Amino acid sequence: MKDLIEIEKFFRQAPFDWAIGGGEAIDLFLGKTTREHKDVDLVVFWRDRNQIIDFMLNLGWRVFEFCGNGLVHELFNSDQPLIQRNLFCFSAANTNCQLASTADEDTYRFTFVPTEQDHFNYVEFLFNQRDEDNFLYHWNHAIKRSLNQALLQVNRVPILCPEIVLLYKSTYAESTDVASDHSRDFHVSLPCLSQEQKAWLKAALEIEHSERHQWVDQLSESPT
Repeated sequence: MKDLIEIEKFFRQAPFDWAIGGGEAIDLFLGKTTREHKDVDLVVFWRDRNQIIDFMLNLGWRVFEFCGNGLVHELFNSDQPLIQRNLFCFSAANTNCQLASTADEDTYRFTFVPTEQDHFNYVEFLFNQRDEDNFLYHWNHAIKRSLNQALLQVNRVPILCPEIVLLYKSTYAESTDVASDHSRDFHVSLPCLSQEQKAWLKAALEIEHSERHQWVDQLSESPT
């Protein structure tokens, strides 16, 4: 995504908290582009799900909920049952999203053509939990980060802090299709993380992974 100003403007009046996640958040934190990004992920909270659906539908975007096994279900209002899956939306201008009908009404087989977006016409909402003061890591709520440390601002664009982004990416380190991107994101971020951020990430990795994660030693060895 080349024009993050477009995203900030689009969501400026949104009635919910949001932040850029994934590799885009890493690049914003570093202040430079380190690799190509095929799409944009927004980090949001479950308690805002209905507001997000209504907001996107009112702007004329199509809204879908992932069902698993490559299937998605189209949503037409926020009263449809919650099945605790991420949402994705696209505008009429989008050509990356391809839908194939299935036997079930409003359910499609979804394919995303992985080319870099030049304009903001596709977004995936990645849902998380929070309490009044903390961002809660999805896979283990014992891992938490205060909201003012988890959600940062870079040139008026909210981003998820790099240490939480990397914690999520650590769970895919052995996946052959994305491991190289996640490893690159870790290594370009490492020199720019504060000692406190490194310590938090190291402790979180030790809780999350039953076997010692390959990044733990590198965090320990990294200079202050």
